[in-house]
Amino acid sequence: MINRRNYYRLLQVQPDAPFEVIRASYRALLKELRMHPDLGGDHWNAKFLNEAYSTLSDRDSRSAYDKKLYEKYTKKPFQESTDKRMPLITFFCPFCKRPLARQANPNERCATCRSPLKSFGEEELKQSCRRTIARRKKSGKINYFTTWPQKGLEAKMIDISPEGMRFRCAEKLKSKSVIKISGPSLKAIAEVRHSHKIFLKGRTIYTVGVHFCSVTFSSQSGAFYTTTA
Repeated sequence: MINRRNYYRLLQVQPDAPFEVIRASYRALLKELRMHPDLGGDHWNAKFLNEAYSTLSDRDSRSAYDKKLYEKYTKKPFQESTDKRMPLITFFCPFCKRPLARQANPNERCATCRSPLKSFGEEELKQSCRRTIARRKKSGKINYFTTWPQKGLEAKMIDISPEGMRFRCAEKLKSKSVIKISGPSLKAIAEVRHSHKIFLKGRTIYTVGVHFCSVTFSSQSGAFYTTTA
């Protein structure tokens, strides 16, 4: 059954997404992912998707929902905006969609999914990435997450740069979807740029390329350096 605690996470959109994006994602989830009962999807999953879409597609319902969501996670009273066209939630974790009370500070992590949220400088990124590349053969295995909460799925890193990485996994990942990546030498939030089917040793697997939204590389001492794209 789909996790229903956060409608934005359920519909795979960001909390500041316009209605057009919400509608497109809703339709894709019903049809492309075959969640509609008429297409053989699960009735309860379709029910929760419809519930989420009904709330987020109506301005007043969405405003009331955003207020409750913000106050639940930040433990602070919501400040009403005078501009009704602006999204009510402007700071949030790109992966799990948890609302934030303010813009994240460098090296800060999401309190819900523990993903990196903010960056240090470009030079620190390059140095820490070089250390990660040097150790890649010893720590090529990573885990990725497509939703939250979720048990990490195993993947094999192919190559990495300060901007992104490629890895092999057992499933096709949706283009432009936002995932979490965790490994011995890095933690990241990344956007999927491509996912190609290949055949390797008699098995069908996928080569996935991602662009880092934010990434944390570990130093040899065990500390982490963070950057945001």
